[in-house]
Amino acid sequence: MGYNDGGGSPQDLIAQTWIMYSIAIALFLTRIYARYVRLGFKWQIEDYLMVLAVAWYTTMCVTNIAIITGGGSSLYLPGQYETFTAADIAARVKGSKIEFASEMCMLNTMYTLKACMLIIYFQLTSNLSQQKWMKLSAGYTFLGWLATVLVLFFNCHPFTGYWTLPPPQEECASYFRYEVTQAVFNVSSDLTMICVILPMLFRIRMPWKTKLPLLFIFSMGLVVVICACTSKYFTFKDIWDDSYQFWYLREASIAMYTTNLPYVWSLARQTFRVLRSTESDTSGRLPYAGPSHLSNLQSKTGGQSRRDKYNNLDTVNGSGALERTESEEHIIEMKGMQGMEMRPDGSETVSWAQSDGVGSGNEGLKGAIQKTVEVTVKNDEI
Repeated sequence: MGYNDGGGSPQDLIAQTWIMYSIAIALFLTRIYARYVRLGFKWQIEDYLMVLAVAWYTTMCVTNIAIITGGGSSLYLPGQYETFTAADIAARVKGSKIEFASEMCMLNTMYTLKACMLIIYFQLTSNLSQQKWMKLSAGYTFLGWLATVLVLFFNCHPFTGYWTLPPPQEECASYFRYEVTQAVFNVSSDLTMICVILPMLFRIRMPWKTKLPLLFIFSMGLVVVICACTSKYFTFKDIWDDSYQFWYLREASIAMYTTNLPYVWSLARQTFRVLRSTESDTSGRLPYAGPSHLSNLQSKTGGQSRRDKYNNLDTVNGSGALERTESEEHIIEMKGMQGMEMRPDGSETVSWAQSDGVGSGNEGLKGAIQKTVEVTVKNDEI
């Protein structure tokens, strides 16, 4: 195996693993800080899922190294078993158990990251026609994970055959049916998500210095797909070739980058003024126009004004003013000039996708993705 196939020596895998792992963890910690800046310690489901993904990813990296530096597995060349000593067999039994654990960790790493991305996409497409496709994609992704797990656990009979020498069936050593199932659902589920979100990002009207980073971030999903296809290419081409381990590492690492980068981009826009689209965007989100502007808009559309809404809340709370200990975020969807919907969400996930200009006319407004606005409620605003 040489460098031209994307592989290398065990030392190469170790070096590449810790370099790519360090980048992934740095982005993860930056994401955690960005979430703390926006939400404090009030984490949301995608944050907990990301912690779980990091745990799976870490274990995958460790077991991936253990496989290539260990004494082998239940997969060996024809006629090689007769040359094994008792120590060799014991080492291969241990290696086979590690290999099964590594496959399980890789599978769960990728699908946990898919779940994180689906939550982002679901929020981006809230109240848009594309959301029904994201729901279908989410359902397909879950079924893909379930089908792959079932194949993994029932692929070898008995289950302990995965680490039995000699293996009771060829499948217990080759994982062939599992590899095919994993490849089909892994690649197709990624493509279904990409085919929904990228066309939507291309069509929206926003400054190019805002759009281009978003297109870059979400286009990295295509790199993940390429890595997945490449790893399977080497697996099916030569079942004894361990190049797939390098491509497993790259696939999982780039997926980690892709899932964390939106939050890092949000923090960067909030921190560096040059990345903002307008001078008025001082927090990385849409500036709040004030109660009078919103009241005028609501009166034109026949909706309830912000003042009336908060007065109603005050009555319920039995107080003359709202007491807020944190900022309240709302998702605004604009549908032409026909009205505006405003609902509490508690999420800032889509803030990095907002543009400070939505173009002109109904087409531009309809094409805009959701935008996030921070509203700080004070007594003198009511």
